[in-house]
Amino acid sequence: MKRRPILTVPTPFRSLTGLYGPIALIVAVMTFAVVMDWRPFQGDDRSTLLSPAFDPDKIEALVVLPYPDGNGPRAHYVEHLAWLPNIGKDSRPEDRDSNAWTNRFAVGYWLAGPPGDLTDMLRRLKGVFDPIDLPRNMAESERDVILREYDLRVGNNPDARAAEEMEAFLYEGNAIAASVIGTPEQIRAQTYDDARAFHAETHRPDRARLVVFGEIPERQLTDAMDDAGFPDLYAQREDIAPPRFVLGAVGMRSFRYPDPNAAPRMIWRKVVALPEPVDFDLLEAQSALARDILDTNLPGGLAGPLRFDAFVVQSFGIAITPVDESHIELTFSAEPDRGIGFAKVQSAYEAALAASAKGVPARTYDRVRERFKGFWPDWSDDDETARWMADRTLARVTALRDPKPEREIRKVDALIDAAGIDAILAALAGPGRTAIAFIGTDPNP
Repeated sequence: MKRRPILTVPTPFRSLTGLYGPIALIVAVMTFAVVMDWRPFQGDDRSTLLSPAFDPDKIEALVVLPYPDGNGPRAHYVEHLAWLPNIGKDSRPEDRDSNAWTNRFAVGYWLAGPPGDLTDMLRRLKGVFDPIDLPRNMAESERDVILREYDLRVGNNPDARAAEEMEAFLYEGNAIAASVIGTPEQIRAQTYDDARAFHAETHRPDRARLVVFGEIPERQLTDAMDDAGFPDLYAQREDIAPPRFVLGAVGMRSFRYPDPNAAPRMIWRKVVALPEPVDFDLLEAQSALARDILDTNLPGGLAGPLRFDAFVVQSFGIAITPVDESHIELTFSAEPDRGIGFAKVQSAYEAALAASAKGVPARTYDRVRERFKGFWPDWSDDDETARWMADRTLARVTALRDPKPEREIRKVDALIDAAGIDAILAALAGPGRTAIAFIGTDPNP
């Protein structure tokens, strides 16, 4: 019996649904497994993770594989071809769930079913490592499936089209600037022979991470892997990491999508560099708190000058997210109030943001900081903590980051301070790369 290094994750997991790329969310991060306290029973390899399931009647198993930068359309096509055998005969849709996805960093394959099916699910999952061997006409017809997917997700969706073009500008020169799904021309250009070669390059056990969610002991997983003939995953993880990000030259570009059927709205996005790197988990929490401050009607927030005092917009949404440890992105979207044109929305928003960047009043910071407790789970509630950690780890592993254990995450809140928030807001008002999309007809040109 082989001894496989498995990291035990004492936390449940929420099932993945069909996400695949930058169109799914502003920040498309997907990951799996929950790491509260890793307990490897041999070595320190992180290629296999075991977590108890939230649903005791279900086992979930996932494989994630990174792919070379800038190859999203090809990786997406390969994902379709590699997963076809698992959606054909004997796939048992009546009691099994199946999914595959592609994001900007990796492809993932997922199966869920009754606990007694673990060995068979692992046997099916290991098939993604086998050379693609499909009838050529079937493989080539899958491009038509992806074209329909493009029409559904991008072609008929001005927000998605805007996201594709804005991100190409915002992230110019970086791997994440490339579209995952690509253009119709790129989709049609994919060939079966190229896909097979790309699959052989990327779908290797030494590049994979396996995550299993189930109420099972480590030994049962090891036995199931052996019975399924699942390959060893002694990954060389040093080079499996998010691609390096370098911010392009300072600049601004606007995009217009005058769809007469679309509700008028502005989407304003900006990427900036921080004065110095910040731990990713701390930066994520600080960015979320800065976002909460801007979302308020308190002094230093945006709701007063944009909605309640001047009636410039009828609604708005805002997000601040880390790109990496040294860069953050602000996304602001708003619908103009009655009779207000796009130019007025833009100028009022930019003026309000500049005012906020001068520093958050202490009373505002204290009030929002107190409410920020809701960002974290109730650490005394094991189930809530488990679900929260599961979601967090999901956002790490599929972005090719190693998740921190719970004991480290619990320390982050104490590191947040007002100076860090002021630094984020000051950076957002400083030089950076800005993209603005105007969707629909300008209400007051």
